[in-house]
Amino acid sequence: MHPFIFVNNAINLTPFLAEDKHYLVQYLNDPVIRRDTLRIPIPYTDEAAASWLITVAENREKLGMEANWVIRHHKNGFLGSIGRALINNGESHLDEIGYWLAAPFRGQGIMTAVVQAYSTWLFDQHPDLVRIEANVFPHNPASVRVLEKAGFEREGYSRKLHCKNGVFLDSIRMAKIRE
Repeated sequence: MHPFIFVNNAINLTPFLAEDKHYLVQYLNDPVIRRDTLRIPIPYTDEAAASWLITVAENREKLGMEANWVIRHHKNGFLGSIGRALINNGESHLDEIGYWLAAPFRGQGIMTAVVQAYSTWLFDQHPDLVRIEANVFPHNPASVRVLEKAGFEREGYSRKLHCKNGVFLDSIRMAKIRE
């Protein structure tokens, strides 16, 4: 039996599987996901998906657990993904999360529920974890709202923090602290 993280009666977080490659290519060529994420290759090809699945398997082997998860609906299947950055190979008091959701499933409260469940799971599974961060581009207020609803707080604004395709981008720093 594969591990999973319960989100609600319709959604679980599950490990990536080889058959997810098709969904990665299909969904990650969305211009909104391209605009709102930092490290997803453009265009997103079969080769990029295959490389990602290898990275996920290597992280699983190294950590002995999942670091990146598929958001799966009991009827609709693959919806998107959420994962952690593995700061200091996951051996730190802090980590950063990132996520994306396919276009047909946005605006339904799914990602808020996923971020809440995932951050709770991270704190439960990693007793030394004190802080979970997320960086959001200012042009993505929907992601800021998701994080706020999931218990994250705005901590600051960093100018030209990221460089994407030769363009410097600002970032809104959000964090959730273990209470």
